[in-house]
Amino acid sequence: MRPPADGSYWLALFFFALALMSKPMPVTMPFVILLLDYWPLKRFPVSGFRFPVFLRLAFEKWPFFLLSAASCIVTYLSQRMSAVVSLKGLPLDMRLDNTLVSYVRYLQKLFWPENLAVLYPLPKLYPFWQLMLSLAVLIAISWLVWRGRKRFAYLPVGWLWFLGTLVPVIGVVQVGSQSMADRYSYFPSIGIFIVVAFGARDLAGRFQFSKITTAVTAGSILAICLILMEKQLSYWSNDETLFSHAAVATDENEVAHLNLGVALEKQGRYTEAIAQYRESLRIYPKSVDTHNNLANLLERNGDTNAALSEYQVAQQLDPKAVAPHNNLGTFLVEMGRFDEAMKQYDQAAQLDPNDAHAFYLRGKLLLREGHDSEAIPQFQKAAEFAPDNFQMLAYIARVLASDANAQIRNGNTAYLLASKANVLTDGFQPAMLDTLAMAYAELGRFDDALQAEQDAVTLASKYSLRDDVNAMNERLQLYKNREPYRESYTNAAVNLPKVITQFIY
Repeated sequence: MRPPADGSYWLALFFFALALMSKPMPVTMPFVILLLDYWPLKRFPVSGFRFPVFLRLAFEKWPFFLLSAASCIVTYLSQRMSAVVSLKGLPLDMRLDNTLVSYVRYLQKLFWPENLAVLYPLPKLYPFWQLMLSLAVLIAISWLVWRGRKRFAYLPVGWLWFLGTLVPVIGVVQVGSQSMADRYSYFPSIGIFIVVAFGARDLAGRFQFSKITTAVTAGSILAICLILMEKQLSYWSNDETLFSHAAVATDENEVAHLNLGVALEKQGRYTEAIAQYRESLRIYPKSVDTHNNLANLLERNGDTNAALSEYQVAQQLDPKAVAPHNNLGTFLVEMGRFDEAMKQYDQAAQLDPNDAHAFYLRGKLLLREGHDSEAIPQFQKAAEFAPDNFQMLAYIARVLASDANAQIRNGNTAYLLASKANVLTDGFQPAMLDTLAMAYAELGRFDDALQAEQDAVTLASKYSLRDDVNAMNERLQLYKNREPYRESYTNAAVNLPKVITQFIY
């Protein structure tokens, strides 16, 4: 049996391949096409199901099934090392429980979209009553569909569409930490909409509703949906509103509290961020990322003993985690324990040889200890591994443009790095322009240095950065006198950045 020779068949296959390459969700499409063969195409016998006919129609679509199988294999292989949860991490019985409950929750949220969230966490255990209720609901709907299959052929098509297209994402093969995701229901919900649309048509015909009544009812429902959608979109304004809503809309959501803490920390609301991190740890005490972030803020607040304890806990939970080593190293630098700090940076570099932070932090510490020539190779590695990190690029450019050690300075490289950092920030960061001015001055291009520094002063004044403005004005005077800026980094404040870890879902 060969596929039809009709050109539209191969065109459909081509677009199906494009769909799979963009997202693996359509892998169930060959089964959906079989459902459409049953209704509305009616390619099955009127008398009912016949296996030989089914076999012929299925074999007719073998190229579609082949592409789906290939997509499943590629997706699994690409995600099994990073995202796919092992059976040890999530036992099969828990997966089946989640499957049962999630089918009903998808249905419930489709008809009553309440408490939608960016992430629905997997509970530790589903209550027995919830499992039994979910099973009863699915059995009852399936029984009604079976009873009405002959009179309303769209019922089994819509119901099986919904059940079948959710199979790849229902959690039997668990990817990530979520129990379900609203985005997974877009394609499966078409099956339910088929039932609703044709069921409403038959209902209107049975009770002889007028066209105006039907149109007004449908319009009212759509208007309500638009209002609810507008409300839901407001939660996606920023990270704070998004994860605040997720924390309220779901129970025991440690990821939502972690990300809300990150959002609050970035706003400088440290006390509130600490509270969110602690709540996240109450739910899941083994989160390396949350311990790391909490340690950063405890250190900032001067609680050094508690901070040190949190860093150590993070390292014990996952000795291979890089961020806790980098951050503990920075903590030790600020305490003046340089040798211990360097050991932490060395361990971070060993754990991840491509981690730019470890090389960058080692370079800054070496500068502080007066080992300028040893610091430069570290900075080169950092720039290689993080070519778009404008903070790193700007600092390295500053060193190369202004270091008091003439053997370290390299005006051309400083100019290239500073120019890139300035471009990455669209020319609106005074620190980037200030560094670019240093590079111009090192190259003897004092007119360009004056212009860049003046732009930096203007922006810094606009942002009310008084201390920065004073320092920039001093450099501005140097450039007017045709003198470059020089700085010694030995024993200078290191001002090392902390790595904030997060799960932005």
